[in-house]
Amino acid sequence: EHYDCLRIVATPPALDELHHRLPPIASSQNNDNNPIMSSSNNEIKEIKTDNAPAPVGPYSQAVQVAGTLYCSGQIALDPTTGDMINDNVQDETRQIFVNMDAVLKEAGTTKDRIVRCTVFLVDLNDFGLVNEIYAEYFGDVKPSRSCVQVSALPKGAKVEIDCIAVFEFMMMMRKNEFMTKQIDDTRIDERDS
Repeated sequence: EHYDCLRIVATPPALDELHHRLPPIASSQNNDNNPIMSSSNNEIKEIKTDNAPAPVGPYSQAVQVAGTLYCSGQIALDPTTGDMINDNVQDETRQIFVNMDAVLKEAGTTKDRIVRCTVFLVDLNDFGLVNEIYAEYFGDVKPSRSCVQVSALPKGAKVEIDCIAVFEFMMMMRKNEFMTKQIDDTRIDERDS
């Protein structure tokens, strides 16, 4: 059979719609390391690495499903000692991004694929200081973001940040089935108009 590749970047609702319209994917390759082409693109996969702090509760460092990575909130824990780095909010923020990078790397992606962050601050007066480090980290990448003040964070942290990232991926499609159906649907639409 003949296969073509199509580059797709989509969010979960769009993936669900696309998933129902695509023919089955056939491949003889082992796709376990591909976030989309694994045994089921709706499978929830836990991401964990020793290069980021272990969770301090019953949750995962991140979970991956249907081309999207949901990273739990990071605080400034040193992954090797488990101790808080809380000299100041800037150092905490820097350590958070070191931890976040480790989780993203383990999942096979980078900060450039982050589309959403939530910043939790104990004191909104730290907003400007956190924003400086945040801008350094993201550079030209500008994911959407919310920032909220909270009464307290685990381990006495001053700041916590979580994120959502999406994967850019290659989806295999059957050219003769899918593309022909698209052309036929267009012809039917034109004939009916």
